[in-house]
Amino acid sequence: MFRKSLATTAVMVLALSLFCTAAFAKVEIKLSNQLPPSHHISKGLVVFSEKVAEYSGGDVTVRIFDSAQLFKDTEIVEALQDGLVEAGLVPVNKWSGMIPAADIFEMPFVFKDFESPKKFLDAGADKILDGEFQKKGVKNLFWVDYGYIQFFNNKRVLKTPEDFKGLTMRTFSSGDAETLRALGAAPTVMSSSEMYMALQRGTVEGATTGMPAAVSRKIHEVQKHMTMANYTTAQFVVQANLDWWEKLSQTEKDAVLKAGLDAEAWIRQAIEQSETEAENVIRGAGVEIHVLSAEERPLFIEATESVRKAFAEKTGEIGKTLIEMVLSID
Repeated sequence: MFRKSLATTAVMVLALSLFCTAAFAKVEIKLSNQLPPSHHISKGLVVFSEKVAEYSGGDVTVRIFDSAQLFKDTEIVEALQDGLVEAGLVPVNKWSGMIPAADIFEMPFVFKDFESPKKFLDAGADKILDGEFQKKGVKNLFWVDYGYIQFFNNKRVLKTPEDFKGLTMRTFSSGDAETLRALGAAPTVMSSSEMYMALQRGTVEGATTGMPAAVSRKIHEVQKHMTMANYTTAQFVVQANLDWWEKLSQTEKDAVLKAGLDAEAWIRQAIEQSETEAENVIRGAGVEIHVLSAEERPLFIEATESVRKAFAEKTGEIGKTLIEMVLSID
């Protein structure tokens, strides 16, 4: 009897110990980031990490893995859905195959300035898109503005759509590829981490990317021309595996979401400064920069009308609602 009682007590003590350990265990969020640490978005993720620790009293920590140490931008969506990582920085365009409406951010020549994406999301697009993402097993933590996308190439100055004819160009998504096709180029969807090598080797003759990313990836070292068109604004979002997210306490969720709002605002403020600094670096490297004139821009808008029309046709009511929202922004 004594031995049985002792064994029972030992089991109870062990169970209680395990329960207490679990109850007081800290939550660590592994966050996959394909961008290098020098990029302003990566710095914004550090702000997110610091704020999560602050708001949770140290109960929740964020461990960031930069430069695609865990997953490339072409792999992160599946990794999140499969629960291979708790959270990750996701280019919204990587969802376009499953959620066609996600391509709204890549519609050419619809966003007017740096404040447009925020106004668009605040108008209700945030809730609509988060609802669609949750159907696919992920939860939005916060949005990440990227800035405007430009055209780079090694062959010639791109002043009109005609200048794109025959160019092989790296593109970051299927949606952006449609814009390049409409302009007459031959696009190849390629991860940002593979872009430098492809341009250096001549696998492609040009690329679409933002100026800060071009500097971070040293694209200005292997390109001769850039056309500043501000033709689209790629959007990123930090997302979490939905099953993992739903297991967090409400206090933990609140700390993460509050920190996300701070990081979102920090990154948005950093964009313009980052764009200006990147432009100076690119010019200083000897890259010829052409800024689209008031006369040239309408030619590009007309040439890409088919892209906006196709989006409206394939996305149904959700796409129609999003288009109405973005076009109504002042």
